[in-house]
Amino acid sequence: RNGQRACKNVMSGRLVVNRYALALLETAEKAGSLEVLREDMEVIDKLLKEVPSIRRFCLDLHSSRAVEFEFVKIALIPYVEELTARLILTIVGNGRLAAIPFIPTAVRELLEQKEDIVTVVMETANEPDEVILDLVESMMSERTTKKVFLQVKIVPWLLGGFRIIWQNRMIDMSVRYRLKKVRALLKQE
Repeated sequence: RNGQRACKNVMSGRLVVNRYALALLETAEKAGSLEVLREDMEVIDKLLKEVPSIRRFCLDLHSSRAVEFEFVKIALIPYVEELTARLILTIVGNGRLAAIPFIPTAVRELLEQKEDIVTVVMETANEPDEVILDLVESMMSERTTKKVFLQVKIVPWLLGGFRIIWQNRMIDMSVRYRLKKVRALLKQE
């Protein structure tokens, strides 16, 4: 019974986030400011990653909506444009502060669908050269039949090689993964 309630809450949470994201996207499109929206989502994402206490505050319960308003006016509003700021204030006013950390991903996914783009993350232990980046971009464009937006993340613990991640899928060609497979084979013998 509790599992069903938790699943319902997750589903309703996703619906709420998607509704806000769609409203924001439609409004930005009408205003001709999709690029500004994309930049705002990157800013919010960066703030949430670099200052984990912002994310925690958004996800915690609070006794006063006034406290939530004051928090977003200090932590988020100064860093985004007016359209995004209005959405944030609307979300808080509707008692949905916990939706804010999930809005950037939802907006990005909607933008990708609209523009037939797929975000591909290439994780490597070292900075890849341009030839490799071009090859990965070309390969993933062919594989997904979409325009590829390639992001590179340096992840030293991979030891070498790379991982390619897109739409909840992964190709793992890292040294770390290969070592894990070798260890598993050695344990079987």
